[in-house]
Amino acid sequence: MMIEKSEKKRHEIEGDAIRALYGHSIPMKIVKEEAIPPKILYHGTAHDFLPEIEKQGLYPMSRQYVHLSEDIETANLVGTRKDKQPIILSVNTENARAKGTTFYLGNEKVWLADSIPAEFLEVLEEQ
Repeated sequence: MMIEKSEKKRHEIEGDAIRALYGHSIPMKIVKEEAIPPKILYHGTAHDFLPEIEKQGLYPMSRQYVHLSEDIETANLVGTRKDKQPIILSVNTENARAKGTTFYLGNEKVWLADSIPAEFLEVLEEQ
């Protein structure tokens, strides 16, 4: 079945229904279960967004959660949707969790958070 073979795992079958795992386009928030992420996660973004991120941190914008990756390659791929040479941010999840940030497992490749304060973000050197 297409949903089971999909690499991105954006949907799941629950009983007789198919549901979206991230809720990009529905008005109600999809509630995720809290999970403990790897010590470092990554986020790819456009250069234009960096000044605001450095001041305010990461927020979901038009999505329900901030999307994070376990590896730089995936973060880079995501970031290229907005910038040909995206900025890659590393997220210190241990320190963020210690100060109250909650992380959720989206699927085996995607982690989610309500927001990430700027103090837990670091710009990685150009790839």
